[in-house]
Amino acid sequence: MLINLPKMLVLSWNNMIFPPSDSSQHFRISTVSPSLWMTSSDINANYRTLNLSICHVSIQVATWRIDDVIVDGTSCSRILKIDKPGGQRVTVDILKAHGEIQRISEVVKAERKFWMVAIGDSFSSGQGNPDMEMENGKKAEWMDEPCYRSTKAFPYLISRHTPNSALSFLSCSGSTVENSIISKNGQLEHLQRLITAHGAPPDLLFLTIVLLDYYDVTKNDKGEVDGSCGAFGQVSLPNLQLADRKILQRLNSLLRRKAVEHRWITVDTTDIFRTRGICSSRSLIRSRNESLLLQGNEYGSFHPNEEAHRLIAERIVKTLEL
Repeated sequence: MLINLPKMLVLSWNNMIFPPSDSSQHFRISTVSPSLWMTSSDINANYRTLNLSICHVSIQVATWRIDDVIVDGTSCSRILKIDKPGGQRVTVDILKAHGEIQRISEVVKAERKFWMVAIGDSFSSGQGNPDMEMENGKKAEWMDEPCYRSTKAFPYLISRHTPNSALSFLSCSGSTVENSIISKNGQLEHLQRLITAHGAPPDLLFLTIVLLDYYDVTKNDKGEVDGSCGAFGQVSLPNLQLADRKILQRLNSLLRRKAVEHRWITVDTTDIFRTRGICSSRSLIRSRNESLLLQGNEYGSFHPNEEAHRLIAERIVKTLEL
């Protein structure tokens, strides 16, 4: 029920690549976002991938060229990989009236992407929130089923919020610090391989500088520890209150002290869950029955629901001024 560190990594970067002020006769350029960098091959394939469009000028395109090499296709927008650090010349021939050809040609440079990495357990993977819910006997669908990674999880939501993004979504349900995070072939070793492929570490690695409080599942609408809904089984109210006082509050207090000591940025989510625990009428926590209904098993129980992940993502964006 409690979440093991490390919690997560997040990053931010600049907005879209804007065209020149006289853009009426130039390419409109945007990044393909978010890019998922899960393997070294992903980084090599997507690092400098751009979407180029000339549709605002004409949808009748004859040919595309990169450095005078013809590229297949006549769509007015193309996803192209710009391989050279100094940029490459992109040329497009547009069909005009009476068979005339208008040529637009310019050197296009790919801006370096800022890189976000998510490392952690079921909290940051999005457990309890399948991409497609189980329905009519069809099993639930996930971004990655073995790890219960979800596009509804806050790391993915933040990557969608941030243009020119690259996300390595390594969080995996069931992970602990000792098992699957710092262990051999764990998430940190995975990250090291990605760093090697990229040639540099993530731009902002918030595993050690951004820390979330442990979310509280025990509070009702009045902000009181409440087990009356039966979600905690045979655990008594006094024991729940003891766990809140002796474990959760002390743990979050420790995390905040360590954040000050190591100059981490702390993302405080206390108020989000203060009156919205599992026995609240406005719960942000998945119940056992909800988990069974949505994904066909109990594994999603006691995890933040879709609304909670959205609120957490918004809090991180606001805290970090993304």
